This record gives sequence, C-alpha cells and structure tokens, in this order.
Amino acid sequence: MIKDYIKLIRPLNDIMIGFSVIVGSFIASGRQIPYIHILIFGFLTGFFISSSSMILNDIIDINIDRVNNPNRPLPSGRVSVDKAYLMFYLFTILGLIFSVLTGIMTFLIALISYFIAILYNRKGKKSGFIGNIMVAYSMGVPLLYGAAMINKLNLNIMIYWLMIFLSGIAREITKGISDVEGDKIAGVKTLAVIFGRRTAAVIAFIFYAIAVSLSPLPVIMNKVYPIIYIIPISIVDIIFIASSIFTIIKPTKEISTKNKNISLIAMLIGLLGFLISTKP
Repeated sequence: MIKDYIKLIRPLNDIMIGFSVIVGSFIASGRQIPYIHILIFGFLTGFFISSSSMILNDIIDINIDRVNNPNRPLPSGRVSVDKAYLMFYLFTILGLIFSVLTGIMTFLIALISYFIAILYNRKGKKSGFIGNIMVAYSMGVPLLYGAAMINKLNLNIMIYWLMIFLSGIAREITKGISDVEGDKIAGVKTLAVIFGRRTAAVIAFIFYAIAVSLSPLPVIMNKVYPIIYIIPISIVDIIFIASSIFTIIKPTKEISTKNKNISLIAMLIGLLGFLISTKP
C-alpha cells in the first residue's frame, strides 16, 4: 500500500531536513527571501537525499528490524527489497540533480553528505558512537547547505549547526537504548550495548546539556531578537533536559523510544525558533 512506501522514507524526518535547508538560507541572509526557485530546489535536495538514506537504512537493517521493528514495511514484507532499492536509486538521483541546480558548492555538500550516509549504512552503523556522529552531522548539515546556497556561511550558522549536531548525537545514543536487543544480535556496538542502558542515558544527557549551554550564544552575539528567541528555545532546552533525565531514571525501550521521538519534535521547534528570531 502507498502508506507503506511513505512510511519507508520517514517523511517527517525528510521534511525537517528540507525545512532546515530553507531555515539555513533565511538565517544566513538575515531573513531576506532568496529566489523562490532556490528555496524549492534546496528543500527538494534535502528531502530526496534524506529519503534515499532512510530507504537504504531500512534495506540494510531488515534483519535487525525483524527483531526491533517487525511491523515496518520491509521486515513485514509489505514492501519488497527490490522495490525499495528502486526507490533508493530514484531518490538519490533526484536529490543530486536538484543540488546541481543551486551551484557547485551545494552539489559538493550534497555529494559528501550522500557518501557519509552510505558509509554510515554500510559500515558506520555497527561502529556505534562513530555512527552516531555521522547521523548527527547529517541532521545539522542542511543549515550549512542552506547558507551555502546563497554563499553566506557565517559564525551564527555554525553555532546553530553545533547545537543541532550535539543534540543529534544525544538523540542517536538514546535511540541505541531503545534498540539494544536487535543491536546485540546484529553486532552493533552502541554505547547502550557496550556500557549498558543507564550509562548510555547519562552520556546522552551530557551531550544534550552541552547543546543547551550553547543556546544563549546567539543572544549574547546580538544575532536574534531575545524574547522571540528565548521562548521557543527554552521549550526545546527543557524538553531535552527533562526527557534525558527521565531516560536516566528509567532507561527502558518504551521510555527511550518515546523520548527519541519527542526530541525530534523539539528540534523542529528549535528550527522555527531560529527562523523567527533572527535579526536582519
């Protein structure tokens, strides 16, 4: 069914990646609106590259998901591996084509990000923490891509990227807590597998805390309207800290899965906060 193919690409993640590209361009330009076709091409690049990575991830993880997530489209058999590969190649080609339309720099960033995604799915995933870093890079790079679309990479963008990068590492560590059983079978060396769920939860908390500690910098640097920035970012900070503390207290599959999903919503709120608070 169509909904299974949609579920395979994880559309919420892909939309957030595409939206992050737009946010990056708005922040870097001082809230000036770039040409609409540039925004569309940037969004579609992020969406399709992210989608292709999600599909490949599920193809490679099919045996793990038979344990951790047996109801997903591939392990359940509702989508065949051959059709998933076809989608993967199609979405990859589309993403790279749209990246070329905004310049050589954006094409190179898209190509590097694509190969990092491939490396992660082929090798990095089983490395545990190194794989977490690869995923976190991919979560933050759309902001850099958006700034590169308009040739305006700057310190403010780098700070936002670092906040997303650090919280992304924390989220991936938390994800490992929820997937311990399947990861042990597959030989994936996550922090939760090596050191145990509670220790992994503590490490995730540390990364969230460092990300939160960076959040005042845009205000200090006078890059944002303080009140407009503080309200949404404070919500995000509270969600990160509270959810990670709950995971430490009760590092179960259910709690870590719930908090992993909540953190994704928090990141989206953070992107909106970056967008609406940036000064011209």
